[in-house]
Amino acid sequence: MYTKEEAKAMKVQFWGGFKPYSKKRGRKMTSWVMKGTQIKEVQLKFDLNAEGAFVMLQIDSKLDATRLAVFERFEKYKPVINETCGSDLIWEKHYFIKGFKEVSVLYYQLKDVSILNKDDWDKCYKFFFNQMTLLEEAFLDVKEVIMYRD
Repeated sequence: MYTKEEAKAMKVQFWGGFKPYSKKRGRKMTSWVMKGTQIKEVQLKFDLNAEGAFVMLQIDSKLDATRLAVFERFEKYKPVINETCGSDLIWEKHYFIKGFKEVSVLYYQLKDVSILNKDDWDKCYKFFFNQMTLLEEAFLDVKEVIMYRD
């Protein structure tokens, strides 16, 4: 088992390793859309926690009605998004972030990996890079129509 400080150091090392991995494949970490989606409620995120590795498009708002309306705009273009992302993309209108709040998400998940296991890191890096490339591309395909309500 790791101490809190050791676990924190491994997390820093993991994310520091993803930067050169991405750069080697033609992407700087700053070139991902991530939080600069231009849609207030939408963020693209990487996460690695006890449930596995995640690449997600998260929809969040203080107002549930706003969050759900944005999610429904994405759902309207589900065939377009799934054409790029494939059937592995999971859609959840009501997704609970443990101990925090409810959001809506479109996400990929890689199970049975840990940030504390260096043997999993390459598998996670590849998953993050490949799946975020697809999710970002799909997002950019529908971004303009999502931004402007019908």
